[in-house]
Amino acid sequence: MDVLKERYSITELSQYLNVTDHTLRYYEKEFLIKVPKDDRGRRYYNTDLANVMYQIKTMRDEGLEIKAIRKILQRDNIIQEPEVITPEVSLTVPYQINETAYAEFKSIFLTLKDEISCTVTNEFALTKEHISKELTKNKLELGACIENNMRKLETKMEKHFQDVDDCLTKWRKRNQPGLFKKLIGKAFQKNIF
Repeated sequence: MDVLKERYSITELSQYLNVTDHTLRYYEKEFLIKVPKDDRGRRYYNTDLANVMYQIKTMRDEGLEIKAIRKILQRDNIIQEPEVITPEVSLTVPYQINETAYAEFKSIFLTLKDEISCTVTNEFALTKEHISKELTKNKLELGACIENNMRKLETKMEKHFQDVDDCLTKWRKRNQPGLFKKLIGKAFQKNIF
């Protein structure tokens, strides 16, 4: 990208790259890009940051996913991998526990175990009952829906058959020979035989 200025506001850069301000903030968040702010608290992009945003936009336009772009930028040392924070855990016991305290702790933990087990069992039973009720309700609703649709289909079929029957009746009436035609037809039949 040919950088025309040393410093861009977010609005200027978004217009230059033909993206929204929101898109630039999204890129900052996704790629952990720290954008400096001026004394009024507004973001500004220097030449390097503007070029990074241009590269990201270009790769997105080419169809690359965010994960792939992140790997490319990390590989090229344009952005840094996020630091993995591991908590410091001390495994040392600060003091010795006597037998009485140990027995009390054990009793408390066994009681807690029983309470948790009972609570989980009750929750599973309630959940199973709720799911069973919902399935029964859905089954009944589905049955009612199918019944309703069957009734509608039967009504449509009855109407269709009635229409067909009416059409056939009209056709028969139109094509039924009249009295005059019947007499002429009989007269011709007698002459033929």
